[in-house]
Amino acid sequence: MANNSLMNYYVFFLGLFILLFTITDLINTSLSVSGTGFLSRRLSTGIWKLLLVIHRRWRAKRILGMGGVIILMSILINWLLLIWLSASLLFISQAESLMNVETNTATTIVSKIFYAGYTLSTLGLGDIEPVGPFWELLTATLSFTGLISISIAITYLIPVVSAEIVKRRISVYITTLGSSVEEILLNFWNGKDFKELELPFGNLTNLIILHAQNHKAYSVLHYFHAKDRKEAFVLNITNLDEVLTILLTRIPVHHRPGFNNIMGLRKAISSYLITLPAVFITPAKEVPPVLPLKKLEDCGIEIIWDQKAEATVVHLSARRRLLLSLIKDDGWEWDDLQAGGYDHEMSMIK
Repeated sequence: MANNSLMNYYVFFLGLFILLFTITDLINTSLSVSGTGFLSRRLSTGIWKLLLVIHRRWRAKRILGMGGVIILMSILINWLLLIWLSASLLFISQAESLMNVETNTATTIVSKIFYAGYTLSTLGLGDIEPVGPFWELLTATLSFTGLISISIAITYLIPVVSAEIVKRRISVYITTLGSSVEEILLNFWNGKDFKELELPFGNLTNLIILHAQNHKAYSVLHYFHAKDRKEAFVLNITNLDEVLTILLTRIPVHHRPGFNNIMGLRKAISSYLITLPAVFITPAKEVPPVLPLKKLEDCGIEIIWDQKAEATVVHLSARRRLLLSLIKDDGWEWDDLQAGGYDHEMSMIK
């Protein structure tokens, strides 16, 4: 060091710890494919729970629609502020770490914070200089760290937005099959079986696997809420999963689509469901009610009501309770699954 003032090692190592912790969280969130960092995950969940409270108290659906953007920007701002705080603490740890060139005196705490911000932004600050080789190297390191961190944080936005588009594409695709469990099944009943579901099931299998991987890598996707039910992924993926449950438990084997076709889609949905604990979604305490099948029976479709079918439905209760939690955590209710159909016609004349 070029000066004899004592360093406050507690402040220095606190700043170093915050810097390393924040960079680790940034890398785990934006570059890792295995999930979100410790800090960003808890920040996201905390903000979302607050938005849900606001929504449920004042029925502010719009606030949920902004939730994904609010959380995404909060994560980015949190990274930048913590890195700025850590850099400031490093310089503050020694009174004479920086010098004012004009007055040839040590800088104040405010000036050190100001200098840290300019260094991280790589803009530089001509009237303040580091004193001694240690602080010069630290300044260069922080400048490089700021450049890399800001670049990573900003580029993180692009794949998240792309993944959200994929999610909404899947949701709209499901609604083209039907707006409810009964409607999907009725639309694809040809009078003797449901074999025509095999093609859309195959297409959806690939899309849902893609979304499951996106959701695992970018769990912030969970907080992008769609106000339009056609784009409400949690509702439509639940409807699709309930269709598979009905086919596997209530429809005779000779009426079903191919078993491998059904199970391929089922496993694809499962690959998405197993990512939910990362956003603190756990099965609800209550089991959701069984969706009505009266319209299917009225159309002459054979429905199985024996004890074996009932036992299979009970066996799937944990899966259905998880879907119920997923729906509630997105600001919807189980009844919304049956809340009317969709108008897919678009009039160009108002």
